[in-house]
Amino acid sequence: METSVKRLFLTVALVVSIGSMPAFAQKYEFHPYAGGQMMTDYKKALDFKNPAIFGLKGDVALTDNFSIEGNGGYMNQFNFRGYSYRSHAWLYEVAGNYNFHRVNYRGVVPFASLGIGGLTVDIMSSVNQTDHNEAVYAMPLAEPIRKGPILQTTTPFVISQGDTFFNFSYGGGVKGQRLWGPMGLRADFRGRTMPNFFNAKVHGFEATAGLLFSFGER
Repeated sequence: METSVKRLFLTVALVVSIGSMPAFAQKYEFHPYAGGQMMTDYKKALDFKNPAIFGLKGDVALTDNFSIEGNGGYMNQFNFRGYSYRSHAWLYEVAGNYNFHRVNYRGVVPFASLGIGGLTVDIMSSVNQTDHNEAVYAMPLAEPIRKGPILQTTTPFVISQGDTFFNFSYGGGVKGQRLWGPMGLRADFRGRTMPNFFNAKVHGFEATAGLLFSFGER
């Protein structure tokens, strides 16, 4: 878990540190957020529970329209329906945002975003007495296998502590900057894809919102 937490906060810290460099020290934003995800199933056999997500984004303006952003988030569950494992996930990514300032309406600006990063699973499985760092699921077989008098219809599917998967995000949102001094609001709507989650693609729709703190001028 410590490694996952370090990855999460180092991602945001990287962008914040870039913003402190003289060459880029003009405009930067911080966005604490909360929301949720709707995730697709795994091979049409195991259904994900839809997690809540909480995190922090740090954004640095590189041009009048383009900015780079670090995102660190915590998913309160990373588990399949029907199981009670205490499994969570840490999300971390770097994204590029394009802000459509010409569409600005009373301080509200739409933006598009594209990001790449990773997702690391955190498991504490009191249910699994053999190994508390593993969550074991019953994966239905496409064709049952007969072993003597027993007809096997499932096979073990294991997710382990620290399993990490590449993911990328795509979408955008709107932000109202400096509505009350440096404070505003921001909402994001994006898709997420893990292209190689145990040899399958898993997609998700993510919606988040929260405060936006803006400093400096571009």
